[in-house]
Amino acid sequence: MPTHGYPPYSESSMKIRTFCSGGLSLIAALALCHPAAAESKFSFETTPGQLPKAVVPKHYAINLVPDPKTLTVRGSETIDIDVRKPTRTITLNALELQISRAALSDLKLPAKIKIDDKQQTAILTFARTIAAGSHKLVLDFRGRVNQAAQGLFYTRYQTPDGQQKLMFGSQMESTDARRLFPNWDEPVFRASFQLTVSLPQAFTAVSNMPVEREEPLTGGYKRVRFLSTPPMASYLVVLCAGEFEAVSDEVEGVKLRVLTTEGKKEQGRYALGVLKQILPYYNDYFGVKYPLPKLDMIAVPGGFSGAMENWGGITYNEAVLLYDPARSSQKTKEDIYKTVAHEVSHQWFGDLVTMAWWDNLWLNEGFASWMENKATDHFNPEWQVWLRENASKERAMEADARSTTHPIQQPIKDPAEAASAFDDITYQKGESIIRMFEGYLGEEKFKGGIRSYMAAHKYSSTTTADLWQELERASGQPVGTIAASWTEQPGFPVLSVQKAGGCAQGKEQLTLSQERFTIHDPSAKPLLWQVPVNYTQGSDNPPTQTTLIGSRSAPLTADSCAVPLKLNAGDTGYYRVQYSDADRRALSAAFDELRAADQLNLLSDTWALVKAGRATSGDYLSLAQKVQPQSNVALWTQVIDALGNLDELQLGKPGRSAFQAYGRKLLQPLYERLGWQAQPAEPQTDALLRNDVLTTLGDFGDEPVIVEAQRRFASFLKAPESLSGNLRPAVLHIVGRYADQQTYDQLHNLGLKATGTEEKNQFYGAMAAALDPKLAQQTLALSLGDELEPGAASNLVRRVADVGEHPQLAWEFLKANLQPLLAKQAFFSRYTYVANVANNFNDDAHAQELLDFARTSLPPEAMIEIKKIAERIAFRDELQQRELPKIDAWSCKQTLGSGTANASFCVGVQ
Repeated sequence: MPTHGYPPYSESSMKIRTFCSGGLSLIAALALCHPAAAESKFSFETTPGQLPKAVVPKHYAINLVPDPKTLTVRGSETIDIDVRKPTRTITLNALELQISRAALSDLKLPAKIKIDDKQQTAILTFARTIAAGSHKLVLDFRGRVNQAAQGLFYTRYQTPDGQQKLMFGSQMESTDARRLFPNWDEPVFRASFQLTVSLPQAFTAVSNMPVEREEPLTGGYKRVRFLSTPPMASYLVVLCAGEFEAVSDEVEGVKLRVLTTEGKKEQGRYALGVLKQILPYYNDYFGVKYPLPKLDMIAVPGGFSGAMENWGGITYNEAVLLYDPARSSQKTKEDIYKTVAHEVSHQWFGDLVTMAWWDNLWLNEGFASWMENKATDHFNPEWQVWLRENASKERAMEADARSTTHPIQQPIKDPAEAASAFDDITYQKGESIIRMFEGYLGEEKFKGGIRSYMAAHKYSSTTTADLWQELERASGQPVGTIAASWTEQPGFPVLSVQKAGGCAQGKEQLTLSQERFTIHDPSAKPLLWQVPVNYTQGSDNPPTQTTLIGSRSAPLTADSCAVPLKLNAGDTGYYRVQYSDADRRALSAAFDELRAADQLNLLSDTWALVKAGRATSGDYLSLAQKVQPQSNVALWTQVIDALGNLDELQLGKPGRSAFQAYGRKLLQPLYERLGWQAQPAEPQTDALLRNDVLTTLGDFGDEPVIVEAQRRFASFLKAPESLSGNLRPAVLHIVGRYADQQTYDQLHNLGLKATGTEEKNQFYGAMAAALDPKLAQQTLALSLGDELEPGAASNLVRRVADVGEHPQLAWEFLKANLQPLLAKQAFFSRYTYVANVANNFNDDAHAQELLDFARTSLPPEAMIEIKKIAERIAFRDELQQRELPKIDAWSCKQTLGSGTANASFCVGVQ
């Protein structure tokens, strides 16, 4: 199997030590250090949920008639049920549905229907007790086709010839299947689904399985019946319908298609090639072949962001599925590859084997996030995926260091909490610890455990304990005990090394210790972890050694007394490292000799230590200056992100001009290397880096860059082909940022004419970046209109607050228009919307205002996300007070006298 992106060692070359309770065997030591994992293996009876388990569905036969004119849907269904014990009531989920009839057809027994809107259930009560056994439940119902992406929704789009058309799409995760048809809408209730739908003749219908038959109806309609699915969770049901085009292929007996709206099918060929490449790879890796006869990928022009892993019929926002070589960027190309890799891996992790309840969502999303990078790196090693994935890991670690974090496995009691679980902890922390465990156990043993897990639990449900059991069998290691500290408790450790004795025979005695790493959380509960630690000494690709530390501190023998120890070698660990001042200086002096992954890890840890008050901004900036123009793209991404964070802290502060002058000076050598034009045979990642450095220099007021962007935009207006896809994001952003009314109107006209989601996002994003407050007000007004699909329109408010640097304007607009803006958001994202708009403030007063506003204007379940953002705002207030004077002094020292600094400001700065 591939090893791209992983540390260069094998099990045979690793020196493995375990430090917990000295002298004990590994298993005994771990048992003393930590209790065994508390979670049990899967049991239907003990799986959490809201629905009673006395009645379970086995098969649904569903008939739907969605009306594109009235945007309503009529339906009926026959559900084969198993009554496990006698009962007079049946409870299932229904939301925003009118159920006109419910009966047991085999018993000719009608039911009284009671709808509980708060619990999102329909309670069916019968006149007599229903005997245990098999029965048929029939229901007639009506519902609506939603504007937002929840249940069955519609999206309007513009064709290349200017026509306005409509298509249907569906979004059921996590608990929105109940909006389309009554069902047992919890993942543990697996059942088969056979869907029949009546549609206009011009529409193509797509669902999980191939079409079984079509028949014409009167009035220009047709009826489409699909084959029955295997047993699966209700949230995986899919229905899309519209005037589609398709490109198709086949691999290993599976029919593949990419479906698009008119005029776009050729843009689906890249994604189709990706699918054809990775499906056999997953067949081999998982050891169980993809079980359905077809796999469709449907490009939706708006309606929702990202993608959804419906079994056999994956839906994508077209911006992450369609690639136009003339207009799309390298970033779009990579985003498509990774998104396809993520969603296709779900066909196994999530669809074939499904978490029993939402508290184990990470079994779906953490593994899919890890697998997307593993597969992408395997086929595209030149993209350096694992190095660049550090940015996502850092995002998760920052969230995980705060008081508002949660364990990967967290209790979920209702739909709102299920929606809130789709966050960086579930995805990126989950992915990171999987990679850490794979490195510790070894790739082949880890893969063996995954294969056993798939084979043992296909077409069934699991908990995390089931996975640990299979990995323990494959590796011979107590995985459940090691992993419990990472999945069942929040946070992560910071490791430090102290000298414990002298140098004897060239080896040095050290003490390795751990404590919980926190940011702005002085009352955090002390915790311990089982930490697989990789470490090296020296340069020139030194060998990697591994130890497992599970106690507060433990001894460690270094092979050299003269060379500092580099912990978290290869950047595969999910923990921080704080070195002594002497070791930090030594590693900094040897920075150029370290491997790129270790340079990146050192930069990331130093920046995190600044945030935690364990280091100063000068410590980080002095290290960042060691990054060379030819350095790895991941290093520059880390530096550029940190500069952006610091610039956000400077918003409205007198030192911003001096800091931006310093930023321009730091990035100038990189800009001189990259320029504006791609060079022959340059790495593909240079296109990404060029875009980032141009955008940042534009944000930092670099006049030559701004003028050149404006010149290229003027040429683009006359000849669109003159601006490459890789330069479009930077040029449009810079032009939008400094736009006057005429330029803004030009961008708006381009956005109105664009038929592709990627292009629309670029033009409207440029408009939202305008620094002119009058233009910002115009963009905010567009969020209430209908020229963009609802989610994209309402998200303009967040973009004005963020890239447009108008947080107060956006906040006041949101408060004045809260309900119409929330109505454009799907349930899935509604509780994060207000929090994300407010996320650009830097002061305690706004943190408190956000909390007060949410308590009076939002439902209680929204407070989970509100508290996260309020805590971040309060932290930035503290960070400003602590670090801005030091940053100002640093900026002035680095630029004073060079003609780039704000001399009048710097005169008074020490």
